[in-house]
Amino acid sequence: MPLLKSPDWPLLIELYFFLVGLSAGAFIAAGIADLFGGRRDRAVTRVGAYLALVALVPGTLFLIIDLGMPSRFLHMLWSPLASTSIGEGSIAFLGFHVKFFSPMNVGAWMLLVYGGCVALTCLAIYLEDSQGRDHSGLRHIAGAVGAFAAFFMAAYPGQLLAATARPFWMEGRPLGALFLAVGATTGMAAVALILKAMGGETARSLGRLRKAYSIALVLQAVALVAVLVAGLGGPAWSAAAGQLLTSGRYAPVFWLGAVVIGIIVPFVLEVRDGLFEGYRRGPGMVAVSAALLLVGGFIIKYVITLAGQSA
Repeated sequence: MPLLKSPDWPLLIELYFFLVGLSAGAFIAAGIADLFGGRRDRAVTRVGAYLALVALVPGTLFLIIDLGMPSRFLHMLWSPLASTSIGEGSIAFLGFHVKFFSPMNVGAWMLLVYGGCVALTCLAIYLEDSQGRDHSGLRHIAGAVGAFAAFFMAAYPGQLLAATARPFWMEGRPLGALFLAVGATTGMAAVALILKAMGGETARSLGRLRKAYSIALVLQAVALVAVLVAGLGGPAWSAAAGQLLTSGRYAPVFWLGAVVIGIIVPFVLEVRDGLFEGYRRGPGMVAVSAALLLVGGFIIKYVITLAGQSA
């Protein structure tokens, strides 16, 4: 994969990374609950789909605002000068072009596909709730395709960083896995917060969701260790950037925010509430745990993005 021009990304892009990951995680939870859950899990599908849309809209706006002109996003997908052709890793038709070796072009197309699937799923749910008609076919198809796209959208920012000519990012090949895990954790944690507020009928679904995001949290910790090992074990210029996280100026935020608040404390709270016992003791500290996961998830992406740009 070719290297991209070294970026200087502002807070808007870091918010986009966080929100699109959260959206993807919530939609993955919604899709799994819809395809494999029962009627009692319908609340997860409804909350997850609506939350995915609510998080995606401002996230996409932040991306477009950062581009400076909305037309730049369109130009990633369409050009009036593009002639119909197939070959050399690209397809062009009626001005639309797909460049399989361009991370920005592929990312723009997947964002379009994902956003469309989220919108269609929310529309199907809304029509079912308001009209009482069965739109399960549309819901299942859009949900399945959207869930596949959601995995890509959650991991994509990390892979984009790994393909960028910046110290630490270039060596941190597991960044895609880390961003995917953070997206899954934060998305499901946000859904859990809403389910907790909805009351007792969601207790069974809430327990399953907590178990799922606890597993994702363990994977997040493993991926974070892998990123640090890869970055710190690379060339000197990569190790120097990684040390900004472990012992440099970002170390207090990284260790306290990303590791302690974002991983260790939530996992301890989940174990305390009965992670290994099926959460038979009730919701317990789920609101606190989920809120900490959201804060920690943002901090992880934020400091990793800062470290790569500061070296």
